[in-house]
Amino acid sequence: MNPSMKSSIHRLWLGIGLGALAVLIAIFLLPDASGRAAKERRSALDAQANLDRQLVELAGYQDMLDRLQAGRDRISDLERHMPKGNIDDLQHSLRITLFKLANDAGVKLPNIKYGLPNQDGSKNTGIESIDVEFTALGVYQNLKAFVLALESSGQPFGLSNAKLDESPEGGRLTVTLRAFRHTTSLDSQLPYEGTTP
Repeated sequence: MNPSMKSSIHRLWLGIGLGALAVLIAIFLLPDASGRAAKERRSALDAQANLDRQLVELAGYQDMLDRLQAGRDRISDLERHMPKGNIDDLQHSLRITLFKLANDAGVKLPNIKYGLPNQDGSKNTGIESIDVEFTALGVYQNLKAFVLALESSGQPFGLSNAKLDESPEGGRLTVTLRAFRHTTSLDSQLPYEGTTP
């Protein structure tokens, strides 16, 4: 056998061996590497989806925190405006506020009735409520402006009930407010002797 033939046979066997090795790599290692890459892609997608979900949850928590803070600020603001005097001081303050807002809106307030002080819903909080009922007379636009000014006045009362009827003067708005005040330790020892201005 001549040397070039021998060399060719060696090269042929070496090529066959390398080809077999390449086939074995393709059969065993490539699918495994491909599977690992697919798993890594799936893991990356899952991690991104999880991150997106957590960011949405975090935004929800931040929104809730912002609303709670706004509520705290609103309560602090109401407490700052809440009268601390006796019940007559509260009635006087309400009367001045109501007549000022009515005058600004161009409506008439023929009567204001004050209920008895009540601590039922706020025992041991040092806060007392009183219902205030009044009638406002005027044209619809003025009554609307009056109610909007009442709601945005920042005073420590809430609109409990409102009813609009027609009257010879235009509209008749019957309103019930619930007003709040800080009580003092002296208030709890004295009997109520309220007046109805």
